[in-house]
Amino acid sequence: MSPLARAVLVVLTVVSSSFAQQGRNPSAWDLGEGHLALSGWDPVAYFDEGGGVPTRGTSEHVLEHEGVTYRFASDEHAQVFAKDPARFEPAYGGWCAYAMSQGKKVEVDPRAFRIGEGRLLLFSSDDYVQVDGRWAKDEHALLGKADVQWKKLSGEEARKPDPSTWRPVREFNLTGDSLAIEGYDPVSYFPEGGGTPTKGKESLAATHLGVKYLFANEKDRKLFLSDPEHYEPQHGGWCSYAMGAKDEKVEVDPKAFRLTSGQLHLFYDGWLGDTRDDWDEDVTTLKPKADTNWKKLLEAAEAKLQTKP
Repeated sequence: MSPLARAVLVVLTVVSSSFAQQGRNPSAWDLGEGHLALSGWDPVAYFDEGGGVPTRGTSEHVLEHEGVTYRFASDEHAQVFAKDPARFEPAYGGWCAYAMSQGKKVEVDPRAFRIGEGRLLLFSSDDYVQVDGRWAKDEHALLGKADVQWKKLSGEEARKPDPSTWRPVREFNLTGDSLAIEGYDPVSYFPEGGGTPTKGKESLAATHLGVKYLFANEKDRKLFLSDPEHYEPQHGGWCSYAMGAKDEKVEVDPKAFRLTSGQLHLFYDGWLGDTRDDWDEDVTTLKPKADTNWKKLLEAAEAKLQTKP
């Protein structure tokens, strides 16, 4: 174990004792030998801070928190975890979130995950992760059911993250497992990425606040992670013209785009026409309207999610 990991382990062990009165029940968790969680996969790796790609931890980077042991891919990830363990721990003791909503404890595939309302959710299969899957179609309500069932099975309250760490991704234009821009590399639209829409690779992925992006090369992936808000498409990836002119979510052609005010905007381009023409004619009016309409839509969705299921 590295010196940093040893130091953090001491800190976490001390912190763990202070949480004993909260009723942590490791016997209810999905743990392996030595109370190892996630079959040794790095909990931080699932989040933006860790790159958003499931990664195995190593025996060189091991920390214990409230009776549960975690492995990490690096000292940096161990340090990030130590600052806010509750943010990175898997929900429902690491059991399948969908099964938990049905009151069952089912083993998971550590690679089948979703960051749902800021929580690390694991599933027995990728089928639940898909946008049109049984979980994602009704995530908020299912989270509420799983919270109740987890309390019954473990005696623990389901821990919920700071609302600022997540957003209502169901409002975004996504396909597959929360995939944005149909898999096109968001950096490729910008001059530093070549300026031409280019398909990304599944092996080069990153997740930002619950939205998954693919990249054509590691350089683009690193650029995105350095400033996600700069490279993400505006208005959730919906047609910017429709968002401004009609306050509607309309599908886009990923190859139809404009860089307006240094931001990526996507557009509908089909048998009804190319909305980029209309955007170009009145961009000074349409852009602020689109920005305002999208902000209101997100605020309404967030307010709804803050209420009980």
